[in-house]
Amino acid sequence: MISSMDVAEIESLSFEDSYSRLERVIQKLEGGELSLDESVALFEEGMQLARHCGQKLDDAELNVSQLLSAVAEHEATRQEGFSEG
Repeated sequence: MISSMDVAEIESLSFEDSYSRLERVIQKLEGGELSLDESVALFEEGMQLARHCGQKLDDAELNVSQLLSAVAEHEATRQEGFSEG
């Protein structure tokens, strides 16, 4: 069995590492060879990993959105400069 990770360990993972770990957890759960307690513990970890991945994606989406807004603002300012000149 793969050993369980606690919340602090999960929060320290990158998106890629979290996603990879989540895939391994899912494979283990789908294997059907775990006790009920092991299954519940892995399910809980999987839920934490899924939340962590979701948060990382939300953060990345916000960063991209902010960058696009900054670029659009810069372009609008630049266009104004050309039309005034």
